[in-house]
Amino acid sequence: MLSKYTSRFLYLDFKLILSRKNIYLEELSESDFTDEYVDWHHEKHTLYYSGSNRVFTKQNLLEEYHRGKKEKNIFHYGIFYSENKKLIGVLKLGIINWINLSSDMIVFIGDKEYLGKGLAIEAIKIGNAIAFETHNLRLLYGGMHRDNIGSVKAYLRANWIIEGILRDHYIVNGESQDRILVACFNPSIFNETYHKKGLYSFKEIYG
Repeated sequence: MLSKYTSRFLYLDFKLILSRKNIYLEELSESDFTDEYVDWHHEKHTLYYSGSNRVFTKQNLLEEYHRGKKEKNIFHYGIFYSENKKLIGVLKLGIINWINLSSDMIVFIGDKEYLGKGLAIEAIKIGNAIAFETHNLRLLYGGMHRDNIGSVKAYLRANWIIEGILRDHYIVNGESQDRILVACFNPSIFNETYHKKGLYSFKEIYG
C-alpha cells in the first residue's frame, strides 16, 4: 500500500487512482485522447517532450497507447486537477524493461493554465510511487535538453538525481545542446549515497 499518499489510493473500474493535495493520476482511456489532448503535443511549451522531433497525431498517439496496453510495457496516466477534475497533463511510464525492472518516465503539463504551480513535481512523486510500489520497478530514468531547466528542477525536487551529461546530444535551432540524464532509484532496494545524490548537483551544471 502506498502509505505516503494517504488521500486516495484505490481501483475504480480497474483504473489506478492515486492523489496528492492538488492533483490525482488516473489511467487514461481511449476517450481521453481528445483534440485538445493531441493539441498539447504541438504547443511551444511542450517542445521538449520529445527530443526526436516526432510529429504527434491522434492516430500515432492512440497506436502507442493500444500497443502499450497490449504488450503491458507502456502505461499512460492522466494528470487531473483535483478541484475541477480537469485533465491537465500526462505521465507516461514506459517502455518498461521487465527483465531489468527499469523504465523511462515522462511528465508534462499540457494545459498552460496550470503551469508554474508545482503540479509537475507532485505528478512525478506520484509516478515514482506507482513505478516502485505498484509495478515493482527497480529504477526510473530519463533525459532532457539542458535548456529545459524547469523540467530538470521538477525531477530533482521529486527525489530524482542527475547521473550524467551527454555532450552536444541534440541540435536545437541549428546549435548543439547537451542532454541531462536523470534517474530515480527504488529506495526499498537502493540506499547508498550515490542513489540519493547522483554524480552532479544542479549547481555544478548550471552554476
